[in-house]
Parts: sequence; structure tokens; C-alpha cells
Amino acid sequence: MVALDNTVFFSQVSRLRLSLGPLVAGIALTALVLVLGAILFRGFSENGFRLGSQLAWRYTALVFFAALVAGPACRAAAHFFSALTPPESLGRRLVWGFCASYGVDLLSVFLPHVIALSAGATLMVLFVGGVALVMAATAAPLRRLGDKPILPEKIRRVLLGTAAVYFWLCYCVMALARISGPHRPDAFYGISLCLMVLGLLARYGDRWISYRETQRRSETAAT
Repeated sequence: MVALDNTVFFSQVSRLRLSLGPLVAGIALTALVLVLGAILFRGFSENGFRLGSQLAWRYTALVFFAALVAGPACRAAAHFFSALTPPESLGRRLVWGFCASYGVDLLSVFLPHVIALSAGATLMVLFVGGVALVMAATAAPLRRLGDKPILPEKIRRVLLGTAAVYFWLCYCVMALARISGPHRPDAFYGISLCLMVLGLLARYGDRWISYRETQRRSETAAT
């Protein structure tokens, strides 16, 4: 799978810019509102936390899809609307927003087990939380003040890509298990599976077009 990255989307044309300051906080806050709303609706019980976790899981799937297609969609938009200059930080802010909202989801899974700790739930939360932390940390180069990046670029992109593949597979496997298993029909899982496949195709298509453009420019320069 093509890794989620933090490349510069476009040249610096300052005609129309978008403000992304509150984007990460807004994504995380929405996930928190969904969880708290479910708990208030169902009560401070296992059912309330289960509904909250389910809503947060679905919400994070949509945020993850947005992070997948943000780059290709913005490049396509800039191609047809030259006045639009998407912010360079859009990709990493969506990744950070996804990781923050996923943290809220993990919290809603872990809290019901605080009194009677479950080894399985604790290990799951720690592992997935660790993957989300790696993804958030590698969404942008980590630098010391005025120094070189802590991680080499290739290693950073490999870690980011591995985390992205993990979450992509999680959403796909969960959707396939719900669709094929003895569960109540739920259209969301079919939609989420289609979105994951669409996001993957969009990124591959975007990279193929970028490769073709680079190849064409090299041939033009050579002649």
C-alpha cells in the first residue's frame, strides 16, 4: 500500500488558503462528543460504552478515509481550479486527527475494564495505541531545535506506511468479518470496505500519474 505521507502538495501560490488550525482538535472533539453522547443515551454502563466505541470506530474509519484521499483529491482540485492552494499541512493534520480520535475510541474500550482489568483488552489497547502513536509521530519529520530530523526520511516513511497498512487492514478485515459472519445486516461495513478500496485505488492512481508526469518531464528535458 502506498504510505500516507507528508509531501508538499503544490507550489506556493497564495491566492486562496484554508485555515487548518482547529482541524485536529475538531476531529478529536467530535469523537469525544460521540462517545459521551452514547454514554448519556444508554447510561454509564457496558452498553453505553459499547455504543460509544462503535460510533467512534465508525467515525475514525471516515477520518482515515479522508486522510487517504486528501492528497490525491487536493492535487486533482488544484489541477482544475488553479486558484485553490491546499495547505501543505493538510495530510499530516488529518493523520494527527485520526490518531487523536482513535485514542478516544481506545479510551472508550479500556474504561469499562478499569475495575476488572482484562489482559486481552489491555494488550489490545496498548498495542493499537502504540501503532497510532508511531503513526502520529512519523506523520511529520521529528526535529530537534534547529537540527536535522531525528529519523532518516526513509525510515520515517516506512514506519508511517506500516502503521497506515495496519489500520487499513483492520478496517477491511473488520468489515469482511461483519459482512460474512453471523451478524445483523449493517450497511456501514459494506460502505467502509468500499471506501478503503477506493482510498487505496486513489492513492495508487495518484502515484501513477505523478510517476508519468515525472517521466514525461525527464524525457522533455533530455530532448
